[in-house]
Amino acid sequence: MEIGQLRYFVAVVDHGSFTAAAQRLHVSQSGISAQLAKLERELGHDLLVRGPRTIRLTHAGETLLPRAREAIRAVEGVRQSADELRDLIRGRVRLGMIAGCTIPGFLDAVAAFHQEHPGVTVELVEDTSDRLQRRTLAGELDLGLISHAGPVIDGLATESVSNEQLAVITPPGHRLAGGQPRLADLHEETVLCIPPGTGIRTAFEQSCARADVEPKVDLSGSNPETLLGLTARGLGVCVLAGSMAGGTDLVATPIVDAEVRAGLALVIRDGDQQRATRRLYDLLRAALT
Repeated sequence: MEIGQLRYFVAVVDHGSFTAAAQRLHVSQSGISAQLAKLERELGHDLLVRGPRTIRLTHAGETLLPRAREAIRAVEGVRQSADELRDLIRGRVRLGMIAGCTIPGFLDAVAAFHQEHPGVTVELVEDTSDRLQRRTLAGELDLGLISHAGPVIDGLATESVSNEQLAVITPPGHRLAGGQPRLADLHEETVLCIPPGTGIRTAFEQSCARADVEPKVDLSGSNPETLLGLTARGLGVCVLAGSMAGGTDLVATPIVDAEVRAGLALVIRDGDQQRATRRLYDLLRAALT
């Protein structure tokens, strides 16, 4: 068994196909297929069910996948420790982030980290906050910036960045701008919001439940800037954190009965001591808080 075979196994699972894994790793698809077949023979178990367009894990594959991830992390840790003995930081940090993230402090910290440690590759991964938490805990990501409307899952250390009341974001002169809008008032509007699985959407739905109001979202989009651009063009009104309207001509008005607040937080696995990961985490924490 070779560590490269385990890397191929994990890559095929993470990217959903042999073709995508080969493109990501810059190797031939036939090479990955041959090495995984060899690994299965050595282990005495089929790890994957190969369909014409998709793959899925067998029971043995589901059992052995976490072990494969642990082995890869262990090898990366050996390399990291060897570099630290030479006072170098090298390797890769996989940084998860909410979709469409343009927070200046976040961008500043990532740029500063690259300038400080050009030997480290930073891989940026966009996803919903729920998935970012699960992927960080599973070791698919090293740390992440998430939005949330409650406690994060067990096993992750958390640094709170912000905690905001939801706002309705409208063009100037709109009937809800600058007033005291309530959740029920949104039923008369075309409402734009980010998708389920995000902190803001969760805060909106939980606030509606507390106020006994049916949540109404007419258009979902993962990029807040897109939603703000559509609002500026008269398509509807946004339900987001008020700070997201900064730098635009739109008006953010707090929703008075939106009791559940939306927060931003940095998450990292408890006890993660990889030097590159900790350094980027420290830079992000300083820049964002």
